[in-house]
Amino acid sequence: MSARRSRRLYPRPQHRAARLQAHSTNTSGGRETLLLPAKGKRLRLLQVRIVQEQAAGPRRYEVYFGTGASSAADPSKAVDTLEIPDAGEASTRLFAIGEGPRGQRDEPLSGRWQGDPPTAAHQVIIEYTTES
Repeated sequence: MSARRSRRLYPRPQHRAARLQAHSTNTSGGRETLLLPAKGKRLRLLQVRIVQEQAAGPRRYEVYFGTGASSAADPSKAVDTLEIPDAGEASTRLFAIGEGPRGQRDEPLSGRWQGDPPTAAHQVIIEYTTES
């Protein structure tokens, strides 16, 4: 009789540390790429925050996955529309690691101003993780 060992297989732990990326928005009304994942990876959002340092009136900014002209092109890829107050900031809700909206492989996170774009750049702070 041969002796067999019982082996347990444990899943490989995934690195899920939160990352932070800052991006200055443009002042046009077109789509802009906020964040690109590494090749073959997916982005999972934890939070998106937009800061308006100068008084420029209230603004609306939509955040979505993909390269469509707006979130209306594919509503299933929409993340949120942020209502930014005059000289203030707005953010999406804060998701737990592994719980937030997730894009497809190699799919960028995009953003677009609704209505008239601002005359000054805004800071977009993105907290995210990447997944395979």
